[in-house]
Amino acid sequence: MTREMSSSPPEITVEIIKLVNGGQGLGFHKGKPVFAWNVLPGETAVVKVTKKKTNYLEGIAVGIRDVSPERIDPEEDHFISCSPWQNMTFDHENHWKREIAKETFKRMGGIELPDLEIIYDQALFGYRNKTEYSFCVNENSRTISLAFHRRGTTDLLPIDKCLLAKENTNKVALHILDQLNEVKAPAGDLKSLILRENRQGLVVAVLTVKNKHFQLPGVVCDDILTGFHICPADHLKRAPEPFKPKYSQGSNFITEEIAGKSFTYGPLSFFQVNLDIFEKALSKISAFVENDAEIVDFYSGVGAIGITLGDKVKSGLLVESDKAASGFAGENIHINGLKNLTARASSSETMLSEIKKDRMIIFDPPRAGLHPRVVGKVLEVLPRRIIYLSCDTATQARDLKMLEQKYKPTFCELYNFFPRTPHIESLVVLERAAKYNRSGSNSIKALKAGGKYRAK
Repeated sequence: MTREMSSSPPEITVEIIKLVNGGQGLGFHKGKPVFAWNVLPGETAVVKVTKKKTNYLEGIAVGIRDVSPERIDPEEDHFISCSPWQNMTFDHENHWKREIAKETFKRMGGIELPDLEIIYDQALFGYRNKTEYSFCVNENSRTISLAFHRRGTTDLLPIDKCLLAKENTNKVALHILDQLNEVKAPAGDLKSLILRENRQGLVVAVLTVKNKHFQLPGVVCDDILTGFHICPADHLKRAPEPFKPKYSQGSNFITEEIAGKSFTYGPLSFFQVNLDIFEKALSKISAFVENDAEIVDFYSGVGAIGITLGDKVKSGLLVESDKAASGFAGENIHINGLKNLTARASSSETMLSEIKKDRMIIFDPPRAGLHPRVVGKVLEVLPRRIIYLSCDTATQARDLKMLEQKYKPTFCELYNFFPRTPHIESLVVLERAAKYNRSGSNSIKALKAGGKYRAK
């Protein structure tokens, strides 16, 4: 009995002060910071501690007192695993995304943003065009179930479907699950199921397996499932890896239209998840790219930003380290008949010679942010304008801190690409300081296109 008591996670009572970068609520217990899920500011929570470190604790609320008026019932039982902000009103979500971004920019970059706008729409569910499920054994029926990881752990939680995914994605996932149970597939053979769905409702699915001889003949492509592939899991351990399925049926790519341009990309390629909001960001990016400009689009992926600018720029180079993605970018340039654009399969830090004074530089890096050599070359050459779209405000603020010695932010806007989750995307436009000081009126005139934040 004593051993059982000592191994049970302790429960503590915490008053929640605010939400912080990453999505958890912050409170204190005996002077030590506590970061907890399923809490809102102003609430008093009973928190089950899941991680105990020297300087802080982490946990999940198992009881709430002084319930916030902004709290609502989540749509899904598994919401903490996939979209932990289902427990608050959408207005409250957008409020806290603004507050967290402002605090992050100030803390990491020393940048004051007194009035920061966030762009969103009302599609809170069914917006994800990519969903990845794991698998586990359902203890009640002993059948295989779709699963997500319990947040902060490697434990798997069985689920029926995810409301963030598009409708046909869930239909196809459940169909493949039925076939797995029909053949009594060993759960140990399975790793994940990755599904991509375009705006026409067409789905391509990739089943990743640990047994390279695994087969699933019952899955047949149709009017919805246009491609099905079985891929050994060892091809997905390191990124980027080529798409090398051991079994393929139907299409091995997805087609999509964004901002009037056609795109193809692979089922494992990086591609924006919420295209409706992404198009709003593209419109704002385009407003800062002048006609006949020369651009370099670093971390370009399959070309979603650079290609949508192709009709207005004089020339454009799309730089992407993933050879498969760069190959798709080249195809997409050809599909759209843009002879003024070129795709280059190379890392950004090895293409520093393309950063030139008279060019506009576009960055859309992964969460790690810009490579230090890229920042160094920008500060050396001083291209006149930088457009920086980020999926992590912390690393973006860090990069802006390094660039601030020679650049001034003239525009910043947030985007809610991932409703019901804590994730925030941000767009920052930087002007070379000398030009900004001489002809700032041109920048201010351009800023009237939208966004409330103006650099002082």
